[in-house]
Amino acid sequence: MPSEEQQEQRTYAKGYTEVPFENDQLYKKYFVNLDLKKFEIRKELETVLKGYDDNIISSLSKRVGIKFDVVIYNGAIAKGSKFMSIGSEETRSAIESMVPVDRLVAFSHDFSCETIRATINENGNLNILFYNDGNFNPPASIFFEVKKGVTAALNEFFLSGENNAESLNAAVQAFRINESAHIEISEIHAESEKTISMVTRTFNTGDNSSLDFNAFYTGGAAGRQRSVFYNSGYGSIINSNEAVIGTGSQKFDLNTRMVNLKPKSVCNYEIRTVLADESYGVVKSLAKMQRDAEGSESHIEEKGLIYDKNARIVMMPDMSIDESYVKASHSSSTSPIPDDDIFYLSSRGMDKDQAKFLVGSGLIYELLKKIKNQDAKSLSMLMAKYRLESRHVGLPSEPLKNFGVWYE
Repeated sequence: MPSEEQQEQRTYAKGYTEVPFENDQLYKKYFVNLDLKKFEIRKELETVLKGYDDNIISSLSKRVGIKFDVVIYNGAIAKGSKFMSIGSEETRSAIESMVPVDRLVAFSHDFSCETIRATINENGNLNILFYNDGNFNPPASIFFEVKKGVTAALNEFFLSGENNAESLNAAVQAFRINESAHIEISEIHAESEKTISMVTRTFNTGDNSSLDFNAFYTGGAAGRQRSVFYNSGYGSIINSNEAVIGTGSQKFDLNTRMVNLKPKSVCNYEIRTVLADESYGVVKSLAKMQRDAEGSESHIEEKGLIYDKNARIVMMPDMSIDESYVKASHSSSTSPIPDDDIFYLSSRGMDKDQAKFLVGSGLIYELLKKIKNQDAKSLSMLMAKYRLESRHVGLPSEPLKNFGVWYE
């Protein structure tokens, strides 16, 4: 574990507003500024769960075609499973010690109403809904432990109420993936158009373990996502795949940090971004290879598509290599839809909108089809199709399956 590096970021100020949005000097000018003052109200557990209604959750389940095993409602457990429990002070300390601190993480620590512990100790799938009803906004704080030798799939669905109230759907998550464990984590965001989505997640791997992390960010007025991968296991493999679709005036701020700490460890990061209308995105990614991580690999690949001329994407790949005997690469490309592509598809009988959809969906589908879990893959593909065709932020009012099929 990178103790010195983490210790530097664990210093807590008196209040979250005293902590910078970005700790890295390279990124201090590149972030989406989120005003969290309106979400500062502290509430007791009984209060935040007061509006929970099984009928609302059942309706959401039918619309997305997913059965939710666990429901995190306004940052607290409303429907649990044998894998979930209320965490202790020790659990809270474990989360705070693993997750690097910036202003938004400090806010989450200050205003969460309970700490949750999840222990995945057997093979299988787990679907978790993170839902905010627009009335109360405490962040979720969760520590996940994947036990030795377990093979599992964890799907997280971030949704929010549609009552036109500004809301915050936030979470801080710390994952400990033990020796020889293998897990796929798929995180899908389809919050309503007045929700701020804000998640920080940190992963630590054990020897000979593997992690496939998939994320699809497409909901909310603004999204601020932080992913920190500490590949601290000998021979362990981390693959991170992220997709973004933005429309209207949506804003996305993504920061991914991958650190190879042990020999023969592998980190791969790939992102596909399609931004339309006047949406904006900033993508920051760092691959760091520590000394003594010989025989390791780290690769970054970023692709962005400007769907409409007023959309903007800023991509900032970076690498830091302190070990000679490694393989590393990074690439980044952003462009509007090529006129030649539109012309070619138009010559095959498509109008301009159909041609744009085919190019944009192709870029996103290329990444989403890597999701192994069928529930997460189907929902992601259908949501991508719906978003590019309708440009509506959030879920449709009718089941997603009504919007046709997707093709690999």
